[in-house]
Amino acid sequence: MNLALRRLAQLACIVVMAFAVATPAVSSPVRADTPIVGSQGSDTSLPLTDSAVTVSGRGATFGNMKVTVNQTADLAFQAISLTWSGAPPTITEPGFRFHSQFVQVMQCWGDDDGTNPDNPGPPPTQCEFGAASGQNVSSSYPSTYSTKRVIGGTNWPNYDPNAGFTDTAHGLQWSPFKSVTGDVVNVQEDFGFNGAPGTSYNLNPFFSQVTTNEIGASFTNAAGSGQDLFQVATGLEAPGLGCGQKTLRQADGSRTVPKCWLVVVPRGSATEENPIGFGSLDVVTSPLSPSAWKNRIAIPLTFSPVDSPCTIGAVERRLSGTELALPAIARWQPTLCTTGTLPPYSFANVSDGLARQQLLNQGSGSPGMVVVSQPYDPTALDPSNPVVYAPLTASGIVIGFNLERIPKPTTVDTVGALTGIRVASINLTPRLVAKLLTQSYKAAFAGFTGYSWLADNPGTLTQDPDFIRYNPEWTLLTDASPRELAGLQMPAGASDYAQQVWEWLLSDPEAKAWLDGQPDEFGMKVNPFYSTSATLNSNGVAFGDPAPNSFPKSDPFCYQPPPQGALQGPTLCSTDWMPYQRGLAGAAQVTRFASDGAKVSPNQSATGNADFWMKLAPQPLGTRGIISLTDSPSAANFGLQVAKLSRAGDDADNRTFVGPDAEGLTAGLASMAPRAEPSVLQPSPLAQSAQAYPLTTLVYAATTPLALDTQSRSDFAEFLRYAAGPGQVPGTKFGQLPAGYAPLTPGLAAQVVAAAAAVQSLTPPATTTTTSTSTTTVADSNSTTTVASAPEVVTSSSAATDVASSSVPTTTTRPRSSSSGGATSPTPSSTGGSVPTSSSLDESTTTVAEPGTSDGTGTTIAVGGDPTSGTTPPTTVAAVRTPGVSSSRIRYAVPGIAACTLFSALGALELTKRPRRRRASSVLLEESNP
Repeated sequence: MNLALRRLAQLACIVVMAFAVATPAVSSPVRADTPIVGSQGSDTSLPLTDSAVTVSGRGATFGNMKVTVNQTADLAFQAISLTWSGAPPTITEPGFRFHSQFVQVMQCWGDDDGTNPDNPGPPPTQCEFGAASGQNVSSSYPSTYSTKRVIGGTNWPNYDPNAGFTDTAHGLQWSPFKSVTGDVVNVQEDFGFNGAPGTSYNLNPFFSQVTTNEIGASFTNAAGSGQDLFQVATGLEAPGLGCGQKTLRQADGSRTVPKCWLVVVPRGSATEENPIGFGSLDVVTSPLSPSAWKNRIAIPLTFSPVDSPCTIGAVERRLSGTELALPAIARWQPTLCTTGTLPPYSFANVSDGLARQQLLNQGSGSPGMVVVSQPYDPTALDPSNPVVYAPLTASGIVIGFNLERIPKPTTVDTVGALTGIRVASINLTPRLVAKLLTQSYKAAFAGFTGYSWLADNPGTLTQDPDFIRYNPEWTLLTDASPRELAGLQMPAGASDYAQQVWEWLLSDPEAKAWLDGQPDEFGMKVNPFYSTSATLNSNGVAFGDPAPNSFPKSDPFCYQPPPQGALQGPTLCSTDWMPYQRGLAGAAQVTRFASDGAKVSPNQSATGNADFWMKLAPQPLGTRGIISLTDSPSAANFGLQVAKLSRAGDDADNRTFVGPDAEGLTAGLASMAPRAEPSVLQPSPLAQSAQAYPLTTLVYAATTPLALDTQSRSDFAEFLRYAAGPGQVPGTKFGQLPAGYAPLTPGLAAQVVAAAAAVQSLTPPATTTTTSTSTTTVADSNSTTTVASAPEVVTSSSAATDVASSSVPTTTTRPRSSSSGGATSPTPSSTGGSVPTSSSLDESTTTVAEPGTSDGTGTTIAVGGDPTSGTTPPTTVAAVRTPGVSSSRIRYAVPGIAACTLFSALGALELTKRPRRRRASSVLLEESNP
């Protein structure tokens, strides 16, 4: 195709691109009989922040180019967004996407090299680039050396022996990589690499094909515009750059934080980029070569300090619990420990269940506060040690994805206008999510073909007619990664959020009928190991009763590969084929990089059975397809797109799909209601509004103030007050609320403030002793005998104090009913009036539960008012009596709790034990659930 025809075809794509807009948070599906390429959006750029900048290009070719970066300050290990305009459109060829005129992006360190006063920037030797394409360059990458650090050769027309390091063995000249540590790597790759065990083609210890964050090539459309996401890295993830870390050694021996940069290198035509007489029609030279580097656009980046500001050795206030709160607490911690006399607050990420256990045993090293989604069973609480709950963060469990368009061969060729461009939006129903969680697609089974029920099931999610009818563009698209699109990247272990997901699925009639064993209207069947019918379930036990609190891989299949010569590879089973990830952030990270670490690729150079399988390389540029179950803060941090979900019970053809934006999450909060614990809101899947995001999560801080000393109580109260105020202000700086969270409503924030008052000033329950007697009449045929029973001792709970402007009213008690079971009357409260006898929480009064059983009574703390309303509730903390447990049961629980706490203390990693702002996977991969 000549250039004129190519440009004409690209111009025609402008019309197509007009349809490529992101869908709103609430939408109705498009009919599948009229699919449009790009109809599910192509705009995946991130919102602008206060530090967004726009920089101009230069020179005759790129003088009109404008590059905008959405965030350049307060950075961590996170995605940032690049958009550009005014660039020459990318030239493609059939089967070869990047012929010329594309964009390359990298992160660098160092002072200005002085080569361009109008646009200061670092030297090319200090940039992380040259590993993205790996050993083999596919058609999804530009040609030859354009993704490498090779900048010349001894037989090149423009060879300059002083321009770089010459590898005489291959006659190639390299741009060395100089690390912030002072180490220099001259030759980056071993071109003689043969795949033998223990060897590697990568010779650069600072970054590789798996760890690099470079963008090997990005597309500019016919209008001269483009966009991409770039994962900036701190010195923890990119030790060769050292950004945000005191790693640069000075002459006096001290260390400083290096300057860091985002560098964009726009590439021109082959005539402009290649040496004269080189003879290639493609751009084949490295962006680090002088001819390309002269056009580089450098943008300064500043990072939040990696090193902790908290005083080393200071007494810590320990918290533990769900990963859902970790990004927020990590952001708040540096501000808290540098404010006044507050101590460091350390957070250990453990499962919700273990966190609840830890709080019940306040031994040495135990957390004084835990963070969970579900409350304690009120009947299992010690009446003398009440629990205070305070809402902390609102976010959502999401289905994150990284899907790049691959048009089917039958799709009208648009000369690459949308080929390889990310899909912005997909819609999922509860049944579709259930299919992904139950190993029910064909591609979920390696090469295993032993199931008759699987015969008529689709291969992947994107091949499922049930998916296509709500995502009609997929009639025109295909996928290159069936394994990753047959299931979800997801965390291992038990959690409250896993139970929430299953409750949502099991509440939906359509999903429940399918899980029961009823095929969908297209004939797809559930994997029998997940059937909620005991008759159909392969284990003979109904799945989902009760709702699981994990994401089990229940199918025990294993696949035995055919021999490879004399070698017989180990079998591949469920967790080999689709491995678990370490936490929600870990799932988001592997989705962002399209590399899940599965060791399922045959090693053609294997010398033994043990190395028969090797890890898959990251999915190639422009053909990525991977989805995960993660949380909205992690998805935002890694720049993932997230699916819109339909609510349980909304099974009509025109069902509504809602995204986890601030509006959807806030509406989700308003749809929650208390269950057994009146002060804790929990999801109500069948009672959600049409505007509510179905998997909205609200996590609570929980503590037992009477088990803490005075100073600890004060410190934890200040933590809650901060969380309710400055901690709910969205932003990118330390102390603010990270992206992906929705601020607490005014009602919930007021509940936190009232709970903080209770934490600081709650007094021990007063005890009173009453004596009563009763008689039992024993009759026989001859006489009647009256026997006096032993006196019954009843202990009542009382918590009375004034807390700043709020008050904790006295908890009064009702007389226990007599052995004859008579009803009791309301007892006057200490503040006058009577105490209601209902077990439900009144919005503004002290409430007493129904009489306890013979096991005794307990006390918990609740806050009055409507917690999700926009109005401030009464400032009264209401004490609610709940049934306790007998000492006979508690004496067995305490040793078990102590053991769990000990193991958790040994295994948990705390925020203050690692550098500050270590958000995302580098933190969370070390803090996964046990």
